[in-house]
Amino acid sequence: KAATAGMPKPYVYQDENGNLTGYDIEVLRAVFDQLPQYKLGFQTAEFASLFSGLDAGTYDMVVNNISYQKKRAEIYYYSLPYGVTSNVFIQREDDKPLTSLADAAERGYKIESDAGSNVSNAIEAWNGENPDKQITLTYSDAGLSVWFEHIVDGTSDFRIDDKPIFDTYKKDFGFKLQGTPLPEDVSEQIFTADLSAYFLFPMTDQGAALRDEIDQVLVKLQEDGTLKKLSEQFFGADHSPDASRWRRQSTEFISSVMQ
Repeated sequence: KAATAGMPKPYVYQDENGNLTGYDIEVLRAVFDQLPQYKLGFQTAEFASLFSGLDAGTYDMVVNNISYQKKRAEIYYYSLPYGVTSNVFIQREDDKPLTSLADAAERGYKIESDAGSNVSNAIEAWNGENPDKQITLTYSDAGLSVWFEHIVDGTSDFRIDDKPIFDTYKKDFGFKLQGTPLPEDVSEQIFTADLSAYFLFPMTDQGAALRDEIDQVLVKLQEDGTLKKLSEQFFGADHSPDASRWRRQSTEFISSVMQ
């Protein structure tokens, strides 16, 4: 049983018939096509509930464009990465592009974000380290379309988010917003240098075994071009893991499994 929040598009969403799809979902389906000993099922829940459900044994894994966080890695198993991305400052079309968090603070900008996310954690850390240069952070679980609309109407001033997500929502909703690539130092400050997506598993023997089986299939899907094909289908570009990095990680992984 794989748990997901059912969003954001294009990673996870419902099609016109109400069926779950998106890059993450179709990658996982492709994985389980090669693991016939399992029957894959999906269950949707609020994002925060994904982790409590994993802790309780309600779910076997989580699929939701999960990024790497050190604290998470201490209590959950991560799969090999199945996708990579980039992030942007999102602002009104007529606004001067931001260059840093210091720039946002100096402009007195407000941001809306969900508690516990990488972005909220980074803003909290910035405010803690810069008491004289605060960024106003409002916690909200309203969702992406509302957050983007609030930038348009001036309720908030900017957001930091995944470029494929921003591109998809701008196209679908016609938001008059711009996306500016994050400078490398800002990206590393918020997301670390790792902008990959992972499946998540409970830190149990069963979780480790399932992760190992899935990782071995992910290696095959990267090598045979399936990840690239799905990435181009949902993103219009290749956001599959870099081959040289993948080989290093997968070689280390396979060696550890064989020992």
